[in-house]
Amino acid sequence: MTILSICIPTRNRQAYAIDAARHMLKSERDDFEIVIGDNSDDPRPISAFVAEAADSRLKMIPPADRPLTMLENWERIVPETSGEWITYIGDDDYVDPELCEIIRVATARVETVDSISWGRAYYTWPDARAEREITTLPTSSHLHGLEKKDLMKRMFFWDQATDRPGCPFGIYHGTIRRSLLEQIRETFSGRYFEHGNLDYDNICKVVMLARNFVLWERPLSVFGTCRASNTMALRDRSLAAERSAQFLAENAEGFYADGFPFPADLGITASIGHTIERFKQKYGIELSGWEDNFIAACAKDCETTVDRDQFDARKSAYGEAIAEWRGKDALKSFRPEFKWRPEVPRYVGLHEDKLYIDMGMGDTGSAGEYYEMIDGMLFPVHLLEGRLK
Repeated sequence: MTILSICIPTRNRQAYAIDAARHMLKSERDDFEIVIGDNSDDPRPISAFVAEAADSRLKMIPPADRPLTMLENWERIVPETSGEWITYIGDDDYVDPELCEIIRVATARVETVDSISWGRAYYTWPDARAEREITTLPTSSHLHGLEKKDLMKRMFFWDQATDRPGCPFGIYHGTIRRSLLEQIRETFSGRYFEHGNLDYDNICKVVMLARNFVLWERPLSVFGTCRASNTMALRDRSLAAERSAQFLAENAEGFYADGFPFPADLGITASIGHTIERFKQKYGIELSGWEDNFIAACAKDCETTVDRDQFDARKSAYGEAIAEWRGKDALKSFRPEFKWRPEVPRYVGLHEDKLYIDMGMGDTGSAGEYYEMIDGMLFPVHLLEGRLK
């Protein structure tokens, strides 16, 4: 029986997808599958890898007769999967097949759980690192349920948000039941995915429809950033305009919310704001009382930059959009501060259940290698059930 389908959509980044799959196939488990949706111009690298691996757990969907949009590529993967649960990751990411064990333990305790998430781990590939980088790892390992009403507040009211909503329950770096994904398709647009920000649009729908949610605080996947990643546009000003323009051109239809004057390429907060507001507008959901929290998140988006000129430009653009949207009085909630201090040594060590480590630790060369390293530092997956007894 296939418990989990791990979906990896990719376009012209074959080496990254291959590396992720190769590390997953080291697992001795036989209750998961890897489905690579190849949207590359050259199908040979992944095709050759699949043939060489000769592993029934690995499946490739070949490129179509034309380049697909990201939405189209994600959409076509689902019918090719067989798992009871489904997760998606990027080709430069990684997820541990031991997620199957967490699914087994969680469903044994909460039979109606539809959505499972876990702690976050981040990795910048060596080709994208310009200097030393410090990353964080959560060290706690409790398994617990979350209330739908609290997740609704986090997602739609931006409660406890950083520069984005603090709601990790979705299909991207989370896993949901196949039955829930089918319910999403039937309830909303007749599609599994319908918005360019596939992850946050999916979270909106999961939070609306899922019955129960379980979170394991320990990381089970790695958010990777390689040089070719869209995430690099948030880190490198020289790439931002090109990557943002390409993404928005591909996903322009149905992306923007009405009456929401924030340029979608302004920052992650603005982009997610369009996703959530577009979802609410399309499906007749009217809410108020979230605006101040969103404005505070805009300020935090400004504060993520380490470049003073970029900070000033982003602060000015957000300020103009906020004033147009809610009037100048709304700017009272918008007070970003430039916080980057390169002369201050970066902290390395343990603080409040978070481990701060040098990303170059272990000299790892990929997200899969990095996960193998941190896996040995974190609470063992196979001991979770015993801990709960």
